[in-house]
Amino acid sequence: MDTHEIFNNSYARCQRNKQFFFIFYHHFWQKDQRFKNIFNGVDLERQVKMLKLSIAMIMLASSSEQAREGLRRFGKAHGPDGIGVRPDDFEVWLDSLIETVQICDPKFNDEIAMAWRQCFKEGIAIMKEECL
Repeated sequence: MDTHEIFNNSYARCQRNKQFFFIFYHHFWQKDQRFKNIFNGVDLERQVKMLKLSIAMIMLASSSEQAREGLRRFGKAHGPDGIGVRPDDFEVWLDSLIETVQICDPKFNDEIAMAWRQCFKEGIAIMKEECL
């Protein structure tokens, strides 16, 4: 099975848990009060839709210029002229996401964790670069 297939299967299993995205935000917000403050007053249902879109765009970054351009816009919107996210915050974001996968994917193992990291590598790099 290739890396993208491992990721896709894991993501499908995670989404069977209707709380997957809410569990993610709980973990993410526990990492730093600053993260929770960023989302203060934000409609969480709408934010979950944005997160789903972000995950799709990050996954497509290696094969779609349109996705890469969207991630550049996201990176700028999240950076110092936007909501104030720092480049290293994306690593915390990804760590929180993988912690959530570990909870929600009953087949979670090191290979699955590596697949998530590998699939997100290029997209995260683009956002970090634009977030400076």
